[in-house]
Amino acid sequence: MVSQGYQQPEIRSILIIISLVSVALVLPGLQWSLFGWLYMLLPLVAFFLFGRFGGHIGKRLLLTAATISLVANVIIGSFDLFLFSCAMLLPGAVLHRSAKQGESPSLSGFKGSLTLAGGWLVVVAVAASGSELTVYSQMLQTVDRALSEALEQYRQSEGISAETLVVIEATIHQMKVVIPAIMPGVLGSLILLVTWATMVLGNVLLEKTCGFASWPIFRQWVLPEKLIWVVIAMGVFILIPVEPLPRIGINCILLLSVIYCFQGLSITVFLMNKWKVPLLLRSFFYVMIVFQSLGTLILLFFGIADIWLDFRKMKTKAAPDNK
Repeated sequence: MVSQGYQQPEIRSILIIISLVSVALVLPGLQWSLFGWLYMLLPLVAFFLFGRFGGHIGKRLLLTAATISLVANVIIGSFDLFLFSCAMLLPGAVLHRSAKQGESPSLSGFKGSLTLAGGWLVVVAVAASGSELTVYSQMLQTVDRALSEALEQYRQSEGISAETLVVIEATIHQMKVVIPAIMPGVLGSLILLVTWATMVLGNVLLEKTCGFASWPIFRQWVLPEKLIWVVIAMGVFILIPVEPLPRIGINCILLLSVIYCFQGLSITVFLMNKWKVPLLLRSFFYVMIVFQSLGTLILLFFGIADIWLDFRKMKTKAAPDNK
């Protein structure tokens, strides 16, 4: 992490920061459906505060805000959500420490994701204490109930033919089997997405506001080449008909696909910048490639093929340094 010294906040800035962070920690407990999305920003908030003001001041700011929010959450009866908010703050601190030690984006992202996953597991364990069902089980039951209700609505609809209804029933029954099997991979993908967004946005914010960044710019991020062997190993797991190996392989392949899509997006940003594509056209292309299924496959292809094709010539640039 290249830095020019941490900034010292003024009293007015300290009060504003503590107030805003406290509000972000309390609002989801008051109205989750409206403000639950604020929790996804907490890792970014922690990372930015540590990066801008340093570990000592950043820790004091967050601890003060967390103490205020703890009192408020106890009063409104949402202590579990307070624990969840703390779990969301921890990855920001871990990412800052990793960047400060000069670790690569890949290693930093791994540590941040592992911290976030561990925090979620602790919160789930605490929430499940004294209850017959865990949060994870309740989630699966909610999904199963929603699929059953959707199937019942299709059955009661007069505008659906018998042949179409048979196809819908088969599809929904298949979803009831597949979704529980891949749910760990889906939740893991969300963790990866939150960590990646924290790193990318935090890197940009620090560069814009402080004049230094934690890691190189996103279009220069490269995954370790040896990671492809994990993909191959997980593919072999899927082919072995001995549980739980196929289920482990499928979930790991899902997570690795997300990671390689991140690399594919990095390559896309690099090429757009190299070809000087206009900002409006570039933004439209980004939206299309991220939200279209074909675009996701393209990103995945670029991310994996970069191991051999080296689209950004990163290996060529690194070769003279190794001599």
